[in-house]
This record gives sequence, C-alpha cells and structure tokens, in this order.
Amino acid sequence: MTDGETPLRLEPVARVGGLEVVRQPAPEGAPTFAATYLTAAGWGFDPKGREGTARLVNQLAVSAAGPWGRVELARRLDRAGGSLQVDTSPETAEISVWGPRDAWEPLLEILAASVRRPRFETEDLARAVRQLRERQLRERSHPGSRAHAEVLRAIFPENHPYRSSGLGDARSVARISRAGLLDFHRERYGGAGAQLVVTAPAGAAAIERAVRKHFSRMSEASRDPLRLPPMPRAAPRRVEVDLPGHSQVEVRVAGPSVPQAAPEYPAGYLANQVLGGRPLISRLFQNVREQTGLAYGASSHLETLRQGGWWVAGAGTGADRWTKVVPLVEREVARLRDQSVPDEELTTVRESAIGEIPLGLESTAEAHQLAVDVVYHGMPADFWLTWPGKLRAIRPDEVRAASGRVFDRNRSVTVVVGPLSAGPSHPR
Repeated sequence: MTDGETPLRLEPVARVGGLEVVRQPAPEGAPTFAATYLTAAGWGFDPKGREGTARLVNQLAVSAAGPWGRVELARRLDRAGGSLQVDTSPETAEISVWGPRDAWEPLLEILAASVRRPRFETEDLARAVRQLRERQLRERSHPGSRAHAEVLRAIFPENHPYRSSGLGDARSVARISRAGLLDFHRERYGGAGAQLVVTAPAGAAAIERAVRKHFSRMSEASRDPLRLPPMPRAAPRRVEVDLPGHSQVEVRVAGPSVPQAAPEYPAGYLANQVLGGRPLISRLFQNVREQTGLAYGASSHLETLRQGGWWVAGAGTGADRWTKVVPLVEREVARLRDQSVPDEELTTVRESAIGEIPLGLESTAEAHQLAVDVVYHGMPADFWLTWPGKLRAIRPDEVRAASGRVFDRNRSVTVVVGPLSAGPSHPR
C-alpha cells in the first residue's frame, strides 16, 4: 500500500471489454489477497419452470473449470493456498477467490476460468443436484429455514424475484439439463455490466495487465435487467406453520423495504441498528432476550438490494413461550415508528456501528466485503470514508420518519414456525 492509500477508498482500474475492474488497496500488512466477480446471474433470472438453475450454474462454476476437472482444480487451489466460493442473491452471482498475496495472479487466473469456462461435468451436476435437493428438504422441515421461506412468500407477490430462495422444487430441478445450464451461463456471464473487485497489494497497472490476460474475450452482449412487478397494497397478517418434533419456535416480523440507494436508507440503517442490528445493545436483545428471558436470541436484519429489499425482526423461543414473544417483537417494531429514539440511545448505537468500520480492516476478507458492497450498490469510491459523517448528521426525528417506510408495518407479516401444537392454545 503506497502513502495515502486506504482500503476505505477504492480505485477504478479499467474497463476490460465491458468488465468494470476496481482495485481496493490491501489492509496494511495483510498476507492475503481477494477478488470477486459480480454478474447479473441471480435466481431472479431463472427460466420459468426451471427454478434452481442459477444456483446450480453458480455452484458448478467453482467445481471444475477451464483445463481442470474437480480434483485437479482442488489440488491447484491447495498448492496456491487458495479457495473459491460463490454467493447468490435474487439479483446477482458473486464468485470469489482468496489466498496468499504472493499468489494473487495464479489465483486470479483460476477465478477467470471459473467465470469464463465452467465445465458442468456430469458427475459434478449430479452431486450439485443432490445438494440442492437436501437444501430444499431443509427449507421445508427446519424451523429457521422454513420461517425465512415463509417470510419471503408472504411479503412478495407471485412472480417477484425476491419471493423465493432460488432453490426451486423437485419438479423444477428435474427439468434442468446441462444444455440449459450452458445457455444460462452464456446469457448471464460475460463482461457487459459485470464487475471485478480486487483487493491486493499489486498496483492498478499490474492488475489491469493480469485482467486483460485472463479475462479477455468475454461476451459483451447486453443483458436484460431484472424486472420487479409492482407491490400490491396489503395489511398486516400472520402465518403459522406447525412443525412437530422440533424444540424451538422461530418468530419473524417482516416486510418489504427500500433499496440501499433510497434517500432514507442511512436513517433506516440506524433504525435497524437500534431495533436489533447491534448485538448486546439493541432493543430486541435487551427487551426480548435479556429482560424477559423468553427468547434464546433476538435480532433484526435489513436486506437492501439494488432495486428493493426487506426487513426481518425475529427471535427463537420455546413452544411454551412463543405466544408471549410475538407481541414483544411486534411492539418493538411499532415503537420505532411511533416514538423518536432518545438521543443517548441513538448516540450509543451509532458510535458502535461507526466503530465497527476500522475493525473491518483487520483482515483482507472483511475489508474486501466492504469493497464488494460499495461496487455492488454503485456507491462512490470513498463511501466508507464519508459514511460516519452521514450517520452522525442524522437526528432522532429522521430515524423515526425513515422507520415508517423502511419498516412499513402496514405491509408486514408475522410468521411463526415450529412445534406450535405442543405449546399453549392461542387465538388465531
């Protein structure tokens, strides 16, 4: 890292074909490197009737690629001390490579092969399908996974790309062929609109040369954007799913929310930190878990994507206590909208969130994720440098006003999943 460089300020490198390349200076003294390729290949683009395609393509891309079969690729990564991983959302696929800083270019070559030339070998496909079906089973039968699936189905309408987890079902996965995977890859992977984030000690010129060498000849054909149907008007409601044989009940209060680019996002971010985003000091942790002892854990999450998002507040509790936990979680969500956050509480939570940023620079992995978030959401290159000032400028009344839209209770749902029949009787 040269004088004046910081991982909190990104450096645009070049456009290689249609691929946008961004460099993040590595954290001071970091022994590792990371790179992530982002492309519009999330499950929102799954062919109708073949849901699960995006997850299979993205998983198989890191299994065997280019000249290397599954075993050869694994051994090559081992020799370089690296690893590949994939993350998929409704909007995007992210393929990442990690490893020693001195092996950054060989590892970048492996990433390029995974992006450009996955092999989709028959044995790998069969294995990936089995794993996908296991995840489908877990989504149906595990309280936490089922609660998440029920939340998405309840708050988003039919044909909305955020409505599913991208796993498909037995019928849709059975329709997926190798040819279909190749078609999806050809259509959704390429340079046009894609991004490459590199966290490395190497300079911009060296990174550009390596990218031109390994990522050249990528398709530059334009791709259709993700389209979201309009959100219908709705009223708060409850969904209950009885799953006998489990010991824990999962409670979720959730609703649709705003994209990260929305003007009320910074105040909404702080509202979520107050509600349940800050371990130990948030309201859900203190008032649902600590003071009452009714929950094993309680927290909230604000998922903001490029075009929209959702919020979830929840807790895990016992079959004999969930009827008491539900109104507690609902009350804390409503309090954000109905009452301004006291100055002292807001200051404590805000400074805790700001103080977490430098901790993210202690490892390449965490620093790299900060960079990927900036690139994914199209934020300014110095976003993390200006973010603390933006948060400190937000007043309690702004947090309350933003909560009305970011945590809209008028379109929310309460989801309860677990051994409900084993607990106390309750009014529906």
